[in-house]
Amino acid sequence: MSESVKAPASAEERQDMSKRKGRSQRPQKQDSPESPSPSSTPPAPAKRGGDWLGTLTLAGVVAVLIFTVSSWREIGRIQTSLDDRLAQIEDKISDGAAAPPAQRGPDPNRVYPIKIAGAPTKGPAGAPVTIAAFSDFQ
Repeated sequence: MSESVKAPASAEERQDMSKRKGRSQRPQKQDSPESPSPSSTPPAPAKRGGDWLGTLTLAGVVAVLIFTVSSWREIGRIQTSLDDRLAQIEDKISDGAAAPPAQRGPDPNRVYPIKIAGAPTKGPAGAPVTIAAFSDFQ
């Protein structure tokens, strides 16, 4: 025949029953509204230095971002300066191309009078062409 088994009502009765069966039972924690039940989400693993590691990682990322933004701004300033200099050089080149280059030395199209009185000469004095040679013997 079947006997009806009555469930123990208190923690003491449960301990007594487990002792009778030959196994020891650890004291059970009372369920409280603050702690989740065993069937709900498991507790988060304990962090050891995780907060510091996360903080240091975040600080490193922020430092890299600040460095990148400042470098980006500096590159923009340098680019603007180089663009201005390039525009000035282009203006000088375009102005210089319009003006003829300055003449260096004597004008080859002009006839210069040379005083040859008393200088050593070779050939007739009334020749149609006179060639004067200048030299420096140093």
